[in-house]
Order: sequence, then C-alpha cells, then structure tokens
Amino acid sequence: MATYDDRQWILAHIQNSYVTSDDTGLCEVVVQVEPAAAPVAEFPCLADTDSPPYMHEDPPPHSLDIASDMDFVGHRQRSYTAQRLEIMRKEKKNASKVKRVLWRHNPAPVDETELNELFSRKAVITSNSCPDSSATRQTPVSLLSRLIQQYPDGLNNPFIEYAKFDGTTHTNIQARCINIFLLFGDNPVSSYPMVVSVVNCHQARVIDLIGLICWLYTKENRQPPLRGGVERYALHIAEEDGQVDWDFQALRNRDVIDKFGFNVLALVEKKDFREPSQDIVVTLTVAGGAFSKIMVENYDITLKEILNRTITKRKDMVKIIDAGLDYHLEKEDEPGIALDLEKTLADINCTEFAVVRDNSKRIDTPQDLNNMSTVEATLYRSYKVMWLLKFGKCEACLGISGEKLEIHPLQQKVGGAFLPLRSPHPVTYNMELVVDCSRKAERKGKMEIQVTCQGENRFKDYVFECETKMGQEILDKCKHIFDLRSSSARKEFWREKKPFRRHNSLSMRRRPRTENHVNEV
Repeated sequence: MATYDDRQWILAHIQNSYVTSDDTGLCEVVVQVEPAAAPVAEFPCLADTDSPPYMHEDPPPHSLDIASDMDFVGHRQRSYTAQRLEIMRKEKKNASKVKRVLWRHNPAPVDETELNELFSRKAVITSNSCPDSSATRQTPVSLLSRLIQQYPDGLNNPFIEYAKFDGTTHTNIQARCINIFLLFGDNPVSSYPMVVSVVNCHQARVIDLIGLICWLYTKENRQPPLRGGVERYALHIAEEDGQVDWDFQALRNRDVIDKFGFNVLALVEKKDFREPSQDIVVTLTVAGGAFSKIMVENYDITLKEILNRTITKRKDMVKIIDAGLDYHLEKEDEPGIALDLEKTLADINCTEFAVVRDNSKRIDTPQDLNNMSTVEATLYRSYKVMWLLKFGKCEACLGISGEKLEIHPLQQKVGGAFLPLRSPHPVTYNMELVVDCSRKAERKGKMEIQVTCQGENRFKDYVFECETKMGQEILDKCKHIFDLRSSSARKEFWREKKPFRRHNSLSMRRRPRTENHVNEV
C-alpha cells in the first residue's frame, strides 16, 4: 500500500478509474470533465485537510483523456454487412470509370483512302537499324552452350561408370568422406589428400572406390595423367600425414567399403603389375570331347602352324602322325568342310576350330533339349500338379530344388457329397528326407507320380497327377538330385525295401505295406 496526503489528487484518481474501468460507458456520461475543478472548500469532508494549498500556477486536476490503445484493447472487426457495403462501393466506383461503346455496322462503305488515313502504317525501329548504334549487338551465349561446342562428344573419361558412387551431388543420402593420398607417378609425394565422398558404402567395393578416385582425378585434369585402368592401382592404409603403413597388405578389391573404418587411405600404383596381353586365343576341339587353347600373337599366323602346335601338345596325335595319317581343320559350326592350311586367321576370321583326322567324318550331333543337366536339376522350379489324396484331390504347386521339396495346395479339396471338405496343409521337406520318386501309373496322356518322404518314424507317400512330359521332367530332376546328393534316410529306406523294390524311378512294381510305411491322406 501507499500513503497519499493529497486528497484532491485522490479524488481525481478515483474519477479517472471509474471512467476507464466502466465497460458500459455510463460513468463517462455522468462524470463530465469540467474546465476547472472545484475548490476543496466546497467539499465538507475535505474542509479540515492537511494537504498543501492549491497552487494556481499548476494546471487544475482533472481526469485523463481516454485514448484507444491497440496494445491492450482488441480492435473490433467490422461486420459482414459493412465489409460487403465497402466492396459494393468500390465496384460501383470502378464501374463508373468504364466506358461502353456500342458497335454498329456502317451501312455506307468506306473507301480505301479513308482506311489508309485511319489505319496508317508505322515504321518499326529495331535496335540493329538504329543509327545511333555503332556496332551490331552479339547474341549472348550461355556457359552450357560453350561446353557443348567445346566437347561435342562429351567428356572422354574412361572411369565414367564409377561416377554413380560420387556423393558430392547427393543431398538427402548419407555419404562417407575419405581422405585419399595420391602416391603414384615418377616422384610420389604426399602433399595434401583428396577428399572423396562415397555413397552406398554397404554395396560399393574397394575396386569401385579406386574407380571413383580415378574418375575425380581425370575430371579435375590433374597431373601426371593416369596409366592404365583400375587394376593397376591399390588402396593402402595410411597415417594422417600421408605415410603409408606398409606392414599391412593392400585392401582387397572385392571387399565392401563399409567393412573398413579407416578414413585415411593412400592410392598406390602396383609395382608388379603387368599389362594384360593382347594375345589371341584359338580353341581347337579334338575327338573325344577334349580341346586345346593356343595363344597366338596376331592374325597373320597360318592354320598349319596352329595345327602343328596342337599336335605337338598331344602324344596320341603324334603317334597317329608317325603311323602315316594326317589331320585337317574344320570350323566348329561347319562340320565336313576342310580348311586350307595355308590360309591365315585373318582370312578365315574364326578362332574356334575342330581337329579331324583324314578319311574321317565329324558328325554334328544335335543336343537333346529335353536332357537335363546336373546343374539345371539343382535349380528351383515349381510345377502345377493335381494332388491325389485318400478322399479327394486338389490342385497344388510342387516345388523341387537341390535343397528342399515344397507342396502348396492352391484350392480347396474336392471330395464326395457326404464327406466334409478338409483343406490339406502345405508341406516342406529337406531334400535329404526325400527318399524316392517313382512313376505309379500312366494313362491317356496323364502320369501319376509317387514321392516318398521320411516323416516322424515313418515313410509317407504323396501321389500327384500331371501331364506325361511334366512327369518325366520331375522324375529326371529327382533322379539327378538323388545321384548328386546322398542321404542316410535314403540309404535306410532302400536297405529296408530292397527285397521288395529296386532303386529304379521308372519301376512299376508295387511293394507291400509295412507298419512304418503309411499313405498320406
């Protein structure tokens, strides 16, 4: 609290407080601001006061003028009607400035003289025809146009394929910065490193990082120029000052960059690197499926010299030559046509030949396309077959590979009228537990195949129906896998069933059931 001895000032303050704090506005109407305040003597309650005498030099006490303050009192927005009236007023004002002209066709024709007076031609003044310009203005050429004119075929950078690992042009992709010291040339000096930004470090290999460094080096036109490709250089671990740590071997080219945590490396030229030879490889196929490869220097060598080199490498051919027989060459894809041994490789334009003995004929035996190789048998392949169950059948997908056998039903089981439908569950077996695949029956272009697998202390039979060609392919595929990979379960199966069944996938012989052999329902 505060103590005031001027009661006249207190009254003025109370009057001002009433006026400013009244929201209704009635206090402002009742309390009027008079030109001069009443003396204290007119108020009985203030007759005996100890307040200082009123000084006429000072302005009379009165209430402060009320002024709107936007900092404390919110400005009241205008109503929608007032805003609409304001818009209509502006539209009316703008409409008064528009002048409308009514177009009417002139019934009287206008002659050409009046048209030339109304619509006379005016001379167009261009910048080139301006008499004040001393020289013609040249057309501006952009920097991109200059680069295209300077390099019409693009930049000849042989390491352009490694530019995709450059992280300087990527903004939202995480990149890794590595300092690379360039130590190659006649006088390698580690002055300052090259900062290389690499993206996709979990996929980029060391050979890709070397290619990226070579691409940036060639792009910046540094000296001395690079010699050879990326195989000529290697990355070594280096210190912060560029000193190479020769105690460690170079990083292997096939390793991923994310495997290493070094941020300072050195690009070093391999000392024992030899340029790949430009020799020509000539392949010669000999009887019996064998072949020989001869390295020649150029295409000017004769076929007779190539044949002599091949005969020298094989002792059996030398014995035939000593017996009085001779050999000739044929193109690999043209059997029966002997070539002139005096011609050169440039004349023949071929590097694959067949060595055929005189008075003999090479028969071009076409390969059986249906014959499946062992490598193809181990690859995964799915077959759409019909799964024959005990009380119905359903369409299924049979997947076979060198690792496992999968059976996935594709639709609901089809059963009888009084039998409840029960969908079979998908089945997956390791190929070591698949013990047999045999042909059960064949009729009207369809074949029934029976696959036997080892379950929990018993063997299960799965019967499928498919086309004859597809069934034969399944049998061949399983036979190749059985011959390639043996298993203890398969040996146990044939040890128990040997008196009743031979190991022949094409066998039609039925075997009696035992307590360990059940049929899959």
